[in-house]
Amino acid sequence: MFRFSFSTLIGFCAGIGLFAFAIVSSTENHAIFISLSSFALVFGSTLAASLISYNTMDVLRAVRSMVHTFLHPPTSQRHLKTLVRRFTDWTALYRQGGIAALEENMTAEEKKDEFFRAGVELISSGYKGQDIRIMLTDQMDATWQRHTLESKVLNTMAIYSPGFGMVGTIVGLIIMLDNLNGDMAGLGKGLALALITTLYGVVLSNLFFKPAANQVTEKQETMYFRHQLISEGFVLLAEKCDALYMQDRLNAFLKPSAREQMLSEEI
Repeated sequence: MFRFSFSTLIGFCAGIGLFAFAIVSSTENHAIFISLSSFALVFGSTLAASLISYNTMDVLRAVRSMVHTFLHPPTSQRHLKTLVRRFTDWTALYRQGGIAALEENMTAEEKKDEFFRAGVELISSGYKGQDIRIMLTDQMDATWQRHTLESKVLNTMAIYSPGFGMVGTIVGLIIMLDNLNGDMAGLGKGLALALITTLYGVVLSNLFFKPAANQVTEKQETMYFRHQLISEGFVLLAEKCDALYMQDRLNAFLKPSAREQMLSEEI
């Protein structure tokens, strides 16, 4: 159901690329910017603090959602337009063959969709349109709340990581001064290594955690809109409305240009 997001890939590559270009164009000692121990300190401490702040499963789901930022849900106008036509086609099918005909006509992708399955189950249970609307709305709100928590966890990690970067820098400075022994020549190199953790913390916060949190919220907003369309479609199916009424009601979820194009094609 989810498809690859090229815009996210382009933005991520551009951010990493510009960061790498700034390093390459400024110094020949590129290796000084690579420190696994510094990265482990910043990322590990951020993860540990998040586990203290939230439930373990919530943190793991948040990390998984960060990985899924390269995927986007099917919520384009083309997809919504397809949903409107799908429900319009189902009106006659459901009125003639009932729930069995509806289930048989569903695609494999629709059967895997949690929200489609919920709508079909409610109709097959004999609930009226208003009851279906209430139950599907409750499910939409619950899904929204769960994913909002994922966004909250990622925003918290974005706050923690620069702080632990500073902690790593302080630790590095303490170690550097302890090992200095009057050798001022090593002060500059030691200070540079100590500042790496601050750099990692800022980069993780602004290039990973914050963008991922924003995208999780954006995805849920668009999915909520899609679920509203599907919910209204199942309500109208349960009420056995005709195809024209179904189309006119669901067209409200499309942009005017998409509605006009679809109507003109049908005419």
